[in-house]
Amino acid sequence: MRSPLAAVTLLLPLLLASSTRPVLGKHADSFERRSRHRQHTARDVNEAAEMVEAIGTAIGAEAASPSGVYGQLIENDDSQAQPSFAPLNLAAVEQPSVVIETIYATETVWVDELPTATAALKASGSPAIVAALAAPERTSEAESTPSPGPSSDLSQASNPIEPFVSATEADITASSSAPSSTEDITATSTSLATSSDSAASAGVSVNVSVEASADAKANLFGGGWNWGGGSKPPSDSSKLVFAHFMIGIVHGYTLNDWVNDINLARSYGIDGWALNIGLDWYTQPQLDLAYQACDQTGFWCFISFDFNWYTIDNVTGVVDMMKRYKDKPSQLRVDGKPFVSTFIGDGFDWSAVATAVGEEVYAVPFWAPTQENADNKGLSGLFSWTAWASKDNGPINEPLTTAQDKQYISVVKNANKKYMAPVSSWFFTHFGKEVPWSKNWLFKSETLWKDRWDQMLELGDQVDFIEIVTWNDYGESHNVANWGGNHSDDGSSKWSKGLEHLPMLDLSLPYIKAWKAGRKSPIVDKDQVVYWYRPHLKSASCDDTDNFGSKPTGWEYTEDTVFVTTMTKLGGTVKVTSGTNKPVIKLVKPGVQMVEVPMGVGNQTFEFFTLTGGYHRSVSKVAISDKCWPTEEYAGIYNYNYHAGVVNCED
Repeated sequence: MRSPLAAVTLLLPLLLASSTRPVLGKHADSFERRSRHRQHTARDVNEAAEMVEAIGTAIGAEAASPSGVYGQLIENDDSQAQPSFAPLNLAAVEQPSVVIETIYATETVWVDELPTATAALKASGSPAIVAALAAPERTSEAESTPSPGPSSDLSQASNPIEPFVSATEADITASSSAPSSTEDITATSTSLATSSDSAASAGVSVNVSVEASADAKANLFGGGWNWGGGSKPPSDSSKLVFAHFMIGIVHGYTLNDWVNDINLARSYGIDGWALNIGLDWYTQPQLDLAYQACDQTGFWCFISFDFNWYTIDNVTGVVDMMKRYKDKPSQLRVDGKPFVSTFIGDGFDWSAVATAVGEEVYAVPFWAPTQENADNKGLSGLFSWTAWASKDNGPINEPLTTAQDKQYISVVKNANKKYMAPVSSWFFTHFGKEVPWSKNWLFKSETLWKDRWDQMLELGDQVDFIEIVTWNDYGESHNVANWGGNHSDDGSSKWSKGLEHLPMLDLSLPYIKAWKAGRKSPIVDKDQVVYWYRPHLKSASCDDTDNFGSKPTGWEYTEDTVFVTTMTKLGGTVKVTSGTNKPVIKLVKPGVQMVEVPMGVGNQTFEFFTLTGGYHRSVSKVAISDKCWPTEEYAGIYNYNYHAGVVNCED
């Protein structure tokens, strides 16, 4: 027997055919059934027919209606009359326009429980609906997840306006489809700590007004900390998420550039920067600005020494940087020690650094996962860079697993130390002979972003810190920030300019909230669709005009697919039209779901309908082509980077 939620699809085809907002509304004291007449053009009816056909295939005849056919519920103008079920004969629909009568359940608030489409349909009193819902109720994952107990109290987190606030007031109050009234609003299945000994959980009204300043926000959440020149709360018990920031390409950054990036990162649940540095002339001036911006905004930061440039015998160079920044207000400290990390550098003497700077350091470098490294007295943990599936640093046709994570976890656990895990969205690099660092490969990355965040929730408390790789490494296409801003071009603009990546952070935010709260499933606060795809088909042939002269190694492991993730509280329907292909319509369950759609040449259109009454339609900024990617320098190159977008489902 299918879930009673499938019964909602009886109404869905007709309601979705209209471009107006259907189904479950939000602001009245009681359930109200209404009969409305709406005009639909022939095009609308055809789209409704496609939707009915797709939904019929998805849910099966047994859930379609008491009689096993698809139809509509009709009631008379008399609001007291019970609605009845009428078969829907689409073949008999007259064109160019028809009148369709249906029921609109509007202006509804369910107090002390999450609003559900099933509850709304039961409230209608229709015998047909009651019969369809006679099966035992199946509770969705979002509804059945228990609220966190005292151990999930996050009021002492290092960033006191995270994880459930993330610097945007909208996250505090409610989802987009919930009312703003503080009397009737019910919180989603999250827990928002408002002081050290009190938390608001599901079924409890929450209304928090946050002032603009970081100081006010800190005081509001019970910390009493004064950021921007003062001290921050201890981070010993916090679960923090960092983003790897490449200093090497921002020699022209201003203080305002840093502040803008910090505010953007914080809004997506990121707690601080891992500041990758080499030995460039502008490294110290930019670090000065980075720390100044972090001090002003209350954002953590620490240095990640890049041992592509540093050497293991250059203890003095590391010590000089540590002395300069370790006492800054925004310098992350764990167990009272200044936090520091690296890219490679196995064998470096961190104990010597501690002696020279005059205090112990909390070093969590990217070293190999050996017990010898974990036991090193100069280290407090280990960081992994294994964010992509590979063999001998080459592409393989396999997904990334947690095998390497578990190896790290095992050795650090034996040494009673910490593990910092990497998360990345993609890897494609395509430098040719135009630069000295020529490289050309693609790691299998298509569903990596979602898969990796699922793995983080699976590993849970075994992961002590998460580092997003990266914020701005455009040269390897794993930047989560968009191309643009005041940075230098290392030649990667050829495959990065014009392709947006930032929407991927909309997808990661529910996972970040869940990981910080110790949950095993994402915490979805608003209904959204995040999609991504490559800008041209694999069949494009560009050898004659490409900067490298050939496709990237690993290209054959990709598919011509548009990847779509839906994030919903109650489920819904997503419709994807890829170019000239026939639309693909899928029912999606609550939570985060993945839908894969074959690529079609042309514009990419996404429509999203949710069972909370939301709808939105969006056309992506980047069309898919069967031709090479044009650049300012080249007539056409192989571009296996991706473009991402987000559909915010308005109600």
